Amino acid sequence: MTGPAPVQALTRKAGSPALRIAEAIGLLLDRLAVTVATAAVVVIFFALMAEVVVRYFTSAGLGWPNEVPNLLFPWLIMGGIVAGAQRGAHIAAEALRSMLDTARLRLLLMGINLLVAVSFAVLAWLSLQVIAITKAQVFPMTGLGQAWAYSSLLFGFGGIALAALVNLVRVACAADPRLVHHTETEHMT
Repeated sequence: MTGPAPVQALTRKAGSPALRIAEAIGLLLDRLAVTVATAAVVVIFFALMAEVVVRYFTSAGLGWPNEVPNLLFPWLIMGGIVAGAQRGAHIAAEALRSMLDTARLRLLLMGINLLVAVSFAVLAWLSLQVIAITKAQVFPMTGLGQAWAYSSLLFGFGGIALAALVNLVRVACAADPRLVHHTETEHMT
């Protein structure tokens, strides 16, 4: 199975409504992040390809495709970051995790996820100021405001905060918090 697979039922407290809601939000967030990143790559590719084709046949460019990476590359990056945060695909200090018993590890991971959620929620809030400032700045060919590119900060920071809250619930409900981000295939090995 690819992508974030739900941890097997044996590793979670059965029937927790909070966990079911968190899992649904997490799955939606993951799919949204992957869709944003994929769409950004596809649109950037086709815009630049159109520019190349037009330049080849006419010796003149369209102009606007050169602005597309400036608008969409930040969305590509933030989509990947949010997907990674949601999937737990980030650097972790495994040595510390292995030294703690289950109860202490649960508390540590819950504290870390709470700190991440609050920190990135604040950053998301502050990104609204950046978006407001950049509304007046526009790309010359497309006429789109640079706020479109900077809106990726709101998506990324808000997405990371939401992923941290989802992970906080997962850790709180897990029988073993070490298995929160393991996929079904990892359980078999």
